[in-house]
Amino acid sequence: MSDEKQKKEDENQNQASQALEIQAAEYLTGWKRALADYDNLKKDLARERGEMRRAVAVEMLLNLLPLLNNFDQAAKHRPHTQDQAVEAWISGALQIRSQLEEALKEIGAEPFGSEGEKFDPALHESVSIRRDENREDQIVLEVVQRGWKIGERVVLPAKVIINGI
Repeated sequence: MSDEKQKKEDENQNQASQALEIQAAEYLTGWKRALADYDNLKKDLARERGEMRRAVAVEMLLNLLPLLNNFDQAAKHRPHTQDQAVEAWISGALQIRSQLEEALKEIGAEPFGSEGEKFDPALHESVSIRRDENREDQIVLEVVQRGWKIGERVVLPAKVIINGI
């Protein structure tokens, strides 16, 4: 009878051991699932933070662009004078414009649009058409206002005058 008792005890221990192994496997699976959920949460939060940063950068760019465009227009109509005090003042104002542009570049904004580019409706807004027989059709003849983008997103298209033959 002691052999039977021993066998039963061994069998009970074996069953208990198997039950513990199953329970340990379930706990391990649950832990791995929780770890994967946590990793996914971290990735989602990082993505959302990036999207928020881009949205704030776009909003900041849209708020500051009129100021920069006013500097650009003022620079186009810069008076030429021999007065050193006036020249120093103009130079200082243009330095402020450069600092503003650098600040916009630091948030990821990039200006685009230059004379000689092929007109691209995804990047440019045509405000006028001129004829220049020496240039090919649909080439930007003049940039009225630079365009701006953040990454690949065009925030403001460049306003251009194109060649229309």
